[in-house]
Amino acid sequence: MQNTIVTIAAIAVLITVCIVMYIRNKRRTEALWKTIDECKKETKSAQEAAVQTKENCEQVVKEYNALNQSGLHIIKHKKQKEIYNTTYEAIRKFIHTDSIGIGILNGLYNSLDFSFFNIESETIPFARYNLDICNNINIYCFTTGKIVLLNDYQKEVSNYLDTEKYKVSKTITGSALYIPLYDDDIIFGVLSIFNNEPHYFNEYRTNIVRSIVSYLETAIVNFSTARTSDRQNKQYIAHRLELEHTLSELRKSQSELLKISTALRNTDNAVMLLDGNGDITWINNSFTKVYGFTLEEYTHISTHYEDALRQKDAIEFYKFVYDNAKSVTFTLPHITKSGDEVWVQTTLSPTLDEQGNILQVVAVDTDITSLKKAELEIVKQRNEIELKNKDVTKSIEYASTIQQALMTGQGYLRQRFKKSFLINLPKDIVSGDFFWMGDKFGRKYMALCDCEGHGVPGAFVSMMGKVFLDEILQGCRIEDPPSTILMNLNDKLQEAVNSLSSKVGGIDGMDMSFCIINSRNTQVQYAGAYRPLYIVRKGELTTIMPDKVSIGGISPDENFQFEDHWLQLEDGDFLLVCSDGYADQFGSEFGKKLGRRNFSNLIIEASKMESADDMAKFLYDKHIEWRGNLEQVDDISIVGIAITQGDDEDEEDDE
Repeated sequence: MQNTIVTIAAIAVLITVCIVMYIRNKRRTEALWKTIDECKKETKSAQEAAVQTKENCEQVVKEYNALNQSGLHIIKHKKQKEIYNTTYEAIRKFIHTDSIGIGILNGLYNSLDFSFFNIESETIPFARYNLDICNNINIYCFTTGKIVLLNDYQKEVSNYLDTEKYKVSKTITGSALYIPLYDDDIIFGVLSIFNNEPHYFNEYRTNIVRSIVSYLETAIVNFSTARTSDRQNKQYIAHRLELEHTLSELRKSQSELLKISTALRNTDNAVMLLDGNGDITWINNSFTKVYGFTLEEYTHISTHYEDALRQKDAIEFYKFVYDNAKSVTFTLPHITKSGDEVWVQTTLSPTLDEQGNILQVVAVDTDITSLKKAELEIVKQRNEIELKNKDVTKSIEYASTIQQALMTGQGYLRQRFKKSFLINLPKDIVSGDFFWMGDKFGRKYMALCDCEGHGVPGAFVSMMGKVFLDEILQGCRIEDPPSTILMNLNDKLQEAVNSLSSKVGGIDGMDMSFCIINSRNTQVQYAGAYRPLYIVRKGELTTIMPDKVSIGGISPDENFQFEDHWLQLEDGDFLLVCSDGYADQFGSEFGKKLGRRNFSNLIIEASKMESADDMAKFLYDKHIEWRGNLEQVDDISIVGIAITQGDDEDEEDDE
C-alpha cells in the first residue's frame, strides 16, 4: 500500500514536471515564432527602405543630371541677356518663383544695376540702387556678402533694414531668398528670388538655387572675361593702327619738314629762328633783303632777343610766347639798316616737346607796308563816308519828323476816342506804315495803311497815300461807303503809277484797313485790302476778313469792287487794325514768326486792360520779348479803340 502511494506520488510529480515543461516549451515556441515574425517584418521594412533609398538615389542622380544640364546650358551662352534668361528658365524648372532679379556691380556709379528683373514672367525695365544707401535687401546682401532668407518678408525685413527711415513696399509678401554672386572671393552681384508663399524656401529648394547660382557665377565671369579680352584686343588693334598712323604721319612730317626748310629759305617773308632760351640762331635770305642786316650784324651785341631786337616794342610779344608757350601775331613799324620805315606783320609760333617746353620759336615777318598805306587811305575814305552818312541820316531823321507831323497822331485819335492808342514802330528811321483819320458828317473816317516796302521808298508812298485820302475825304458824299473810298484811292494811285513808271520804274501799292464809325459809336463800316479788322466783344475775338487785293493793284479795266461790312457796336467793344509787321516778326528761342494765332491771343489779353496806355505797353513789351536780339523785319503800326458809346455826345448824328 505504501509502495502504491509512493508510485502514485512519483507519477503525479512526473506528470506535473511534464506539464510544466510542456507549458514552458509552448511559451518558448510562441516567443520564437513571434521573433521570427518580427524578423520577417523587419526584413520586409529593410527591403522597402532599400528600395526607397535606391529610388531616392536615382531621383537625386536624375535631379543632379538635370541641374548639371541646366547649368551647362547657362555656361554655354556668351551674351549677358541669354545668360540671364536661361538662368531664369533653369530655376523655374525646379522651383516655383513669382519674381527673379539679377543685379551686377557698376563700379563707375558705385551701384547695383538690375538689367534683368522678371516678375510673373514679365521683364521690368532697368533699375539702379546706390550702394551707399542701404534701403533694400539687395544692397544689404551685397554689402555683407551673406545669404539672406526671409520666411515672411513683411515680418522679417525690419531685421535687416531701417523700415522707419526707408519705407518698405506693402505689395511684397511671402518669402524671399537673396544670394550673393562671387568671383573667387570678390563679390560682384546679387540674385534675388521671391515667392508669394511664406516659408517656401526650405533647405532643399535653397540648395537647388545655390547650385544654379554657381553656374550663373561661372557664366557671368566667363562673359566678363571674354568682354574684357575683346575690349583689350580692340584696344590693341586700335593702338597698332594708331602707331601705324603715327609712323605714316612722321614720314609725312619728314617730307613736310624738308619742304618747309626749302620754303623758309626761298620765301619772300623774313624768317628768324630762336631756340628755347630765346637766342636767335638763324635767319633766311629774305630777312636780309627786308631789313638789310646779316645774322652777324643783327646779333653783334647779343644773340638773345631782348638785346638783339631793333624794334623794342616787339619784346613784350616775344616774352608772352616764352611765358605762355602760345602763338601770337602783331603788327609794328621797323627801321631798316638804310633808315627806311617798313610796316611788318609778325607771327611767333613756338614748337613744344612732350612736356610742353619750348624747343624753338619761328618768327615770320610779312612786309605789309603797301597794305598799311592802303589801310590808311581806306580809313580816310571811311571817315569821309561816315560824315556823309551822318548828313544823310540827319536828313532822313528830319524827314521822319515831317512825316510824323503830317500824319494823324495819338492825340488826335484820343480826342475822338478816349480809350485808344497808336503804336508806330518803323523798321528804319522813316516808315511805310501810316495812320490817317478825318471827320465829316459827324463821322470818324480812319485808315491804317501798310505801304509795300519800308524806309524812304515806303515813306514816299505813305505821303502820297495821306495826300490822296485828304483829297478823297473832301469830295466824299455821306452815302459813300468804305469800298468807294478804297476804289477812289486805288484810281489815284494807279494814275500816279502811270505817270511815274517811265521815270522811276513804277511805285508799290499799299494794304489797308478802312473804317467809318458814326458819331454815337454804335455802328462801324469796314472794307479792307489785305488788312483785317479785329473786334473783341466780351472776351471773344472776331476777325472781319479783307479782300485779297492791294490798293494800286486794280486796273480800271477790272470789274472789281471791295466788299463792305456793316457792324453794330456795343459798349465795351474793342476794335483793332494793324499792319502785318507785328505778326510777321521772327523771334522766340526757335527764331519763328509770331503768327496770327499768337497775335490774336495777345489782342484778347490787351482788350482786358484798364487803360489804353496799359494796352499799348502790353503789346509793345510782348513784341520786344518775342523779338529778343533779332532784327525787326518790317514796319509795325497798331491802332486800338475801346468803344465807349457817347464819346461825342455833343455832336449830332447825321445818319
